[in-house]
Amino acid sequence: MCSFIRLGSTLAALSLAAAPLAAQTNTTPSLPLAEVSPYVGYFVASSIADGPFGTSLSAGSGALYGAQIRIPLVPSIAVIGNVGYSTGKMRAGLPILGGLDFGESKTWLYDGGIQLSAPPMARRGRSLVPFAQVGVGGVHRELSFSGLTNKSGNVAWNVGLGADLEFVPGLGVRLLVKDYIGKFDVREATGFDIDSKTMNDLGLSVGVNLSF
Repeated sequence: MCSFIRLGSTLAALSLAAAPLAAQTNTTPSLPLAEVSPYVGYFVASSIADGPFGTSLSAGSGALYGAQIRIPLVPSIAVIGNVGYSTGKMRAGLPILGGLDFGESKTWLYDGGIQLSAPPMARRGRSLVPFAQVGVGGVHRELSFSGLTNKSGNVAWNVGLGADLEFVPGLGVRLLVKDYIGKFDVREATGFDIDSKTMNDLGLSVGVNLSF
């Protein structure tokens, strides 16, 4: 009888000790399995190359469409993958005329990296999370002019700054500015023997966050 009483007392003590721990575990927010963010925006293409007498060549700026996936590892760190597409006009910079649009430019962006998020800031029932991204991938361009099409691709590092605004759990808005840093192969794309320079192409986008 005494053994049963001692056993019951021990179980009761363990239950009381575990209760606070269980409460803490239940109040800890769980991480989503993944987050998908389709987006639209604008792609600002920098100059591909600078020629003599102040001339330049740009691959073309235009509308940007794409989607990003984010897989959280811990609350502040996640791995990301991104695919984007943009179309625009090629542009020749001229000293006196200012610039001339010609031909068509199609740009594909694909990259992966890491996202580092700041602690959430709650305001008026909404959660705002600033974040930074860094990664590497590729920029593939297809340039068409006078019935001729040339293609070129290059490796591009990228850095981004943005913010997630969550309206309700699992649904929010993402604002992002991303800089793609790489060197375009002018000879491969145009056939001209022109030295290319390091480009800084900007992707400005707004998207919808869907968490699962």
